Amino acid sequence: VMTPTSLVFTSLTVNRGGRGDGDGDGRFRDENALAALRRILRENGILGLYRGSGPMVLRQASNWASRSCFTEIARTTFKMSQLGLAGEIGSGILGGLGSCWNTPVETIRVATQADASKGIVPKTFFGYWNSIVEDKGYAGLFRGVVPRGVQACWQTIFMVVVPNIVGLGE
Repeated sequence: VMTPTSLVFTSLTVNRGGRGDGDGDGRFRDENALAALRRILRENGILGLYRGSGPMVLRQASNWASRSCFTEIARTTFKMSQLGLAGEIGSGILGGLGSCWNTPVETIRVATQADASKGIVPKTFFGYWNSIVEDKGYAGLFRGVVPRGVQACWQTIFMVVVPNIVGLGE
């Protein structure tokens, strides 16, 4: 579900305002989500919805494992759980921020899906990695890390810490 959904979202974002459709003629400018889905299915079939699924799976699995792991390390090893509610929230913030180590995988997922949305045959994972590093340096792999960190913090607090506080995490 996530890969097709993110591919449609990326297609809408990339093609917004007539940009990014490969030839600049604006033919996808007024597309809505359903129209983008139909176009992707028509042009690429059902498997076309899963372009970028490798990076998506890698990022999702490592992301949630990291959030839980780093949050638990903060709670136990750093003994933040002894600080009460503030310590629990702080451990969630550390867990969320720690989970952003895999931002390069997300950057590559977005690049893969952006190309697929434009009708460009996607490169390999390391093809994108090398292109990004060559064009923007290693910092280019971490594009968007700040908003991603903010999102990761609130998600970790509400989906990892709150269940622990109310007793659902045990």
